[in-house]
Amino acid sequence: MTAKADAKALDSKTGMGDIKFKDLAGFDRSKAMKTFRNRFAKYRQLTDEIGEEAAFEKLMENYPEQQKELMGTFIDNDTIANGFKRSTPILHLMGFESEFYDISQNGSDAALEIQRICPVLSLAAEYGFEKPCRVICEMSQEGARRAFPGLKASIMSTIAEGDCVCVFKYERPAQAAIKSTSKTPNIFIQIFQLLQLTPSLLQIGIKMLKKRIAS
Repeated sequence: MTAKADAKALDSKTGMGDIKFKDLAGFDRSKAMKTFRNRFAKYRQLTDEIGEEAAFEKLMENYPEQQKELMGTFIDNDTIANGFKRSTPILHLMGFESEFYDISQNGSDAALEIQRICPVLSLAAEYGFEKPCRVICEMSQEGARRAFPGLKASIMSTIAEGDCVCVFKYERPAQAAIKSTSKTPNIFIQIFQLLQLTPSLLQIGIKMLKKRIAS
């Protein structure tokens, strides 16, 4: 099916934010790729009809609202890093292999997202675009900025431009209530972390015991 035929097959929604929270039930890689393909098809159609900048804004119509719903579920009451870490199962369903690192300091709540795989790289070429960044990542960043005033979102490197990974930075003023609760693990988290360390602690104890016996 051609890009133009793909675009005609879309429903009346033109905003890029076509994944709602309720849609995640039963979501898988196949459905994610279909969604991404629809975005490229619609962007190709609109670019040919009204130009790239107008096409970008047309696809942005619904996106901030969807970003507010999806991202807000994870970061409204948590730090950016902790919230995004909880979203990784959803990202994996879409084919993204993301890791998140907390870089908060000096009154900022901030995180880096390291993306090791770009599942839409081939789609860009299929629809006549040099890179997928404008249709996927740049829209995602702009949607986040519009959805959350005060949030900085930027693209620091991309696989499409020859970098080894994609790196995204998110930053906003730290929220005191979140900061005070997220930095202090509760007793259950402390116990869980201790249990995770148990094998390593046992190995250290065994090595020390062997040294004592040998000496």
